[in-house]
Amino acid sequence: MKKVEAIIQNKKFLPLVEALRAAGISGMTASEVKGFGNEQTRPESYLFLPKTKVEIYCNDESLENIVDIIVQICKTGSLGDGKIALFEVSDLIRIRTRERGLVAV
Repeated sequence: MKKVEAIIQNKKFLPLVEALRAAGISGMTASEVKGFGNEQTRPESYLFLPKTKVEIYCNDESLENIVDIIVQICKTGSLGDGKIALFEVSDLIRIRTRERGLVAV
């Protein structure tokens, strides 16, 4: 199992959700976050820009498809497109049913 974390531009969030749902990705978590990357020439008051963080748990087979969709939808070619981080998940537990592993995804 994997966890995908993507930090993206806010304006790309709804198109990304639509594309992921169309691809059969049924669950994700989204948070409003602020941050900055390598571009630090902005004035201090604009350093922390608003972004959206999307988190998705998936099986290994779905990983590359999810990454491809995120890049396809969120890439503008400009600074601030964001980042994707991939994590190995040793176990996942659905709180409501105590189901574990892939069935909890």
